[in-house]
Amino acid sequence: MAKEYLFNPDLPIIKEGWKGNPMKGRSFINEKPAPIKMADFLKSRLNNPHKEARKNDTYRLGFCPNDDFIKSEDDMIVWLGHASFFIRLGGVTFLTDPSYFGFPTRPRMVPIPCEIDEFKYVDYVLISHMHHDHADTRSLYKIFKGNKKTQALLPLNGGSYLKYFTKNYQEAGWYQQYKTMPGVEVYFLPSFHWSRMHILDSNNKLWGSFIIRCNDKTIYFGGDTAWGSHFEAVAELFPSIDYAILPIGAYTPRSVAEFAHISPDEAAEAAKVLGVKHLIPMHYGTYKMGQEPLGEPYRAICRLDDDGEINCCLNCLDVGEEFLL
Repeated sequence: MAKEYLFNPDLPIIKEGWKGNPMKGRSFINEKPAPIKMADFLKSRLNNPHKEARKNDTYRLGFCPNDDFIKSEDDMIVWLGHASFFIRLGGVTFLTDPSYFGFPTRPRMVPIPCEIDEFKYVDYVLISHMHHDHADTRSLYKIFKGNKKTQALLPLNGGSYLKYFTKNYQEAGWYQQYKTMPGVEVYFLPSFHWSRMHILDSNNKLWGSFIIRCNDKTIYFGGDTAWGSHFEAVAELFPSIDYAILPIGAYTPRSVAEFAHISPDEAAEAAKVLGVKHLIPMHYGTYKMGQEPLGEPYRAICRLDDDGEINCCLNCLDVGEEFLL
């Protein structure tokens, strides 16, 4: 089947020669294949060498009940757990990958620091890809119920899901810039991942990462991603990134997870490739994902920091903590 290429013709493409996102049939594909073998997947489910350590791990994320950040005017990043962040730059507010509740088979291990109804006058909701732990139905419903003017910035075909919550959205392909208010730049960029919300919609919606530029600051939000050449591509287009928010959890077993999630070591390497000033780890400690013990991603990234393997300032945030920019 011949490849086709899709992009949003209403948005500019920022990478010279980019034809659009490659597709096979109705499915988006990564720039390199992700050959996950079913045998490896089943084996990982049946035999977890970390089972006892996972069961006995008492690690819990630090938690700061806090709603002061909502009323503040300072530029800041506040971790809401998992890949969900509140970001304010120059008075403009962003929410990333809303997922504020637990799931039947995956309870949330730490609450969000405030009531969802307190999120008023949010300007943009950024969704990196369509997985339930990044685009949670209940979370989206509550956000858009209280924020009729909020605009969702989505991957290609993401609107087919968000239309049930809002009609105020834009879709972008990789290397495209959204239309935003003056003084704000938001770009959709590659990641190495996949998407699925239901049984029959695997990869029908795109996945990716974001660059946010506002008030003389540049933030890279990595979404979910495995290792790939996209880190170099992002660094080439955006050579002065101040803050990189990168995932570090759900990275075991590597025979399966290496095609979906970077490890803490790879997050540290990605920070080097991106040349960032600050690395902010995410995607750990909120839900029990992967086979590693809950606190192992945190301990691993701290060891890398202690050993000098990270060439930038590492900030491991508590949920609800205000990181001033």
